[in-house]
Amino acid sequence: MRADMHLGAGDPGALERLLAAETGARERALVEAWRRHGWRWARTDPLGLAPRERDPALDADDAPWLGPLREALERIYAGPIGWETAHVHDAEKRAWLAAAAETGSGPAAGERERAAWLLAATERFEAATLTRLPTAKTFSLDGAEGFMVLADAVIRRAAAAETVVGGMHRGRIAQMALLFGKPMRRLTAELKGAPDLPEVLGAASDVPYHLGWRGTRGDGLAVRVLAHPSHLSIVAPVAAGIARGTPDALPLMLHTDAAIAGQGVNFELMQLSGLAPYSVGGTIHLVLDNRVGFTTDAAAARTSRGPADVARAVEAPILHVDGEDPDACLRAAEVAVEWRARFGSDVVVVLTAYRRRGHNEIDEPRFTQPVMQTAIDARPRLGAAYAARHGLSPDLAAFEAEMDAAFKATPATPNDAPAPPGLAPDAEARMLAAPETGLAEERLRALLARLGAEPEGLALHPKAAKFLARRRAMAAGEAPVDWATAEALAFASLLAEGTPLRFSGQDSVRGAFSQRHLVLADQETGRRVSVLDGLGARAEVFDTPLIENAVLGFEYGLSVADPRRLVVWETQFGDFLNVFQPVFDQFVTCGEDKWLLTSNITLMLPHGWDGGGPDHSTGHLERVLARCAKANLRVVNASTPANWFHLLRGQVHGALRKPMVAFTPKALLRHPGCLSSLSEMGAGTGFRPVLSDLAAGAERALICSGKVAAMLAAEREKRGLGGRVGIVRLEQLHPFPAEALAEALAAAPGALPVWVQEEPENLGPFGWLDRRLERVAGRRVACVSRPAAASPAVGWRAWHDAEERAVFDAALDLEETP
Repeated sequence: MRADMHLGAGDPGALERLLAAETGARERALVEAWRRHGWRWARTDPLGLAPRERDPALDADDAPWLGPLREALERIYAGPIGWETAHVHDAEKRAWLAAAAETGSGPAAGERERAAWLLAATERFEAATLTRLPTAKTFSLDGAEGFMVLADAVIRRAAAAETVVGGMHRGRIAQMALLFGKPMRRLTAELKGAPDLPEVLGAASDVPYHLGWRGTRGDGLAVRVLAHPSHLSIVAPVAAGIARGTPDALPLMLHTDAAIAGQGVNFELMQLSGLAPYSVGGTIHLVLDNRVGFTTDAAAARTSRGPADVARAVEAPILHVDGEDPDACLRAAEVAVEWRARFGSDVVVVLTAYRRRGHNEIDEPRFTQPVMQTAIDARPRLGAAYAARHGLSPDLAAFEAEMDAAFKATPATPNDAPAPPGLAPDAEARMLAAPETGLAEERLRALLARLGAEPEGLALHPKAAKFLARRRAMAAGEAPVDWATAEALAFASLLAEGTPLRFSGQDSVRGAFSQRHLVLADQETGRRVSVLDGLGARAEVFDTPLIENAVLGFEYGLSVADPRRLVVWETQFGDFLNVFQPVFDQFVTCGEDKWLLTSNITLMLPHGWDGGGPDHSTGHLERVLARCAKANLRVVNASTPANWFHLLRGQVHGALRKPMVAFTPKALLRHPGCLSSLSEMGAGTGFRPVLSDLAAGAERALICSGKVAAMLAAEREKRGLGGRVGIVRLEQLHPFPAEALAEALAAAPGALPVWVQEEPENLGPFGWLDRRLERVAGRRVACVSRPAAASPAVGWRAWHDAEERAVFDAALDLEETP
C-alpha cells in the first residue's frame, strides 16, 4: 500500500480483516499501544522540524508474525493524521474513534477538485493582495493554505442552519473572501481604507482584519463570523453564546497554536462545554499550529506536548493533521463533523503548517526563526503540487476576473448599515426617560403569593419555610418588600408577560448571602423545585462554575443573539470584575460602538464596604465608569427594592437595549432601611434615578450612591440631624441624571453639597463625578471618603469600623466644613 493512501484506500476491507484477526492477547496489546501512542509518531509536520516520539510500547513485542499487523497499524496511526484519543475514557467513544481511524477511504467525488481550487484561489488572492496593497495588513495564510481546505470542508459537511465562527487574525482576509462569502469589493475597499460604516452613524468601527461578517456563501450556507479584538481567544465564548441563541447553529472556533495554549479563556470555555446551560451541541475547534507565535517558539510558548492539550480536560478527541496533505484535512473534517453529530460534544483538529511570510507583511521571521525559515523557503507551493499529484487543473478565470475588478474599483462608499438607535445623539436622553414599569398592586400581590407558596409535598428547611411565610405576609400587605423579593417579583412579572429569563451566577440560585432561594430543596429526598417555574415563559435559573471570563462572554453572546430574553449574570463578589475585565472591556462596553452589537445583558456586582476585607468589598465603580461614554452602558447603584424592581423590568421595557451594570448590596439585603411598599412598584410608577429627602432650610446636602445612603440615614437619626441634613441618593450614575439631581438640590439652595462615599478617595465614583456634580451644584462639591489607599479595604473589622465612623463624622459634623 502506498504511503499516501489513507485508511485502507484501494482495498477498504483489507485493514478491517487484518485487525479482526487480532484475537490473541499480544495482538490486542499491540493494537491498543498504537491506538494510544501512535499519534506521537505521526508525520504531521510538513517541515519535519517537530520532534516525533516513538513510544516504546509500539515496539515492545517484536514477534515476526506481528509484522503485518504492525505495518498496517503504522500506516494508519503514523501517517498524516495523528489520532490523540487515549484521554477519551468512554468505551463507546473510544471504539468509535478507533473505527474512524481504521476504516474509510479516500475523498469523495468532487472533494479533491474543490480542495485544489481553494488552494489555488487562496494563493492567487494573497499574492494579489501583497502586490496591489503592499502596506495593508492581512496576516497572510501563506504556508497554511491547507487550513482553508479543512475549514471549508467542516462548513460544507455540517451544512448547519448557520455556522457561527469565532476567528483569528491568520488568513482572516482570505477566509472572508473564500470561506465566508464576504463580497470581494467590500473587502478590497476596506483594505484601501474605506470605512465599513458611515461616519454620521457615530460608531468607532475597527480595523479591517477585526471586522465580522454575516451572510451567505456561494453554496447557500449561512455564516456568521464574529468580529474580534486583538485578544483573540476572547471571541470564542462570545461566539459560543451566540450559537446557543441561534437555532441549529454550528459553533466553529478558529485558533492559532500560541493563543489556544496561552490564553486561559480557552480552558474555561472547554470546561463549560459539558454543562447543560452552556451546551451548544459540541464545538468544532480548528487549531492552526504555526509552531511559532509572532516571534515566540513553541518551546517558550507552552509546556504541553501539543498546543491543544487543554482539550484533554474535557476528553475531546484531538486530531493532528499534516497541513500539506489536503486529503488528510478532508478526512479530519469529516470525522470532526461526524463526531459532533454522534456525540454532541467538542472535538479538536490541529493542523500543523508554517508561516511563509512571518507574522504579518512587514515582519522579518529570519530574525528569530532562521532554521525554520530556511526549511520554509525550500518548500514548493502546495496548490500546484496537490493539483499535479492528482492531475487537476483548477479553473480560476471567473475568480480572477472578480478579484481584478474588485482591486481596480474605486474604494466603495460606506456600506449601507442600520442606524442603531443606541448610537443616536439622543440616546442618553432616551435612557434617562425611564418607562413606566409598575404593575397594578393586585397583580403584584398575586405574584407575591405565588412566590411565597410552599410547593406541595416538599419537605422544606425550617428557615426556607419562614422565608416563604414572610413573602406571603408581604402579599397580604402585612410587611414591606425587601430587596430579594422585589428582584424575584420583577423576574416573575416578566415571565408572566412572556419574556424568557436566564438568571445565573456563582452560588446565585440560593444567593451567596442566603437571600434569594429561587430553588427549594426537599430536605429528605433532595428534589429541587424552582419558584419561578410555571409562571409563563421559560425560566433558566442555575449556578455557574467559578469562571468569570468565559461565562460573561457566553452570556453576552447569548444576549446579542436572542433579544427576546432577559439575561442576568451575577458574580459572587463584585471584585471578580478583575477576572472578567477582558470580555467587559472588549465586548460589553463597546460592542455596539465597534461592531453594532446590541445587548441588554445585566451584570450584578455585589458591592459595599462591610468589613469583608480587600477582596470582597468593591465592584470597582471607578473602572466601570471610566468605560462609560455615548450611552454605551447603564450603571446603577440603587438603594431601594422598588428601584431595583423597576430597573430589572426596564431592561425589557426600556426604549433601548443596553447592557446594565448593577452594583448590588450585601448589608442592605436585611437592613430595616432597605424596604419598599408595593405602592412604589404599582401602576404608573417607574425607576427614579435620584431619590432625595432634602428639605427646605437644610444646611447640608449629602449626595451619595447605594448602600451608604441607608447607613447615613440611620446615623443621621441617631444624631438628631433630621431636618438639618438631607440625603440625596444618586441611584443611577450613567447616563448621569443631571436634571433630576438639579431638581433635588433646588429644594434647599443654601445647603452645602457634599459627596459621601464609603470607598477610598482614589476609588469609587467621585473621580468620575466630580466635575459633573460641580456643574449641577454650581459650586465646588467636597468629597468625604476613606483615605486614598493601595488596597481597596483593610483586613481587620476594628479598622474597618473606625474608618466608617470617620466617614460618618466628617459627613455629619456640621461644625466642620469638609
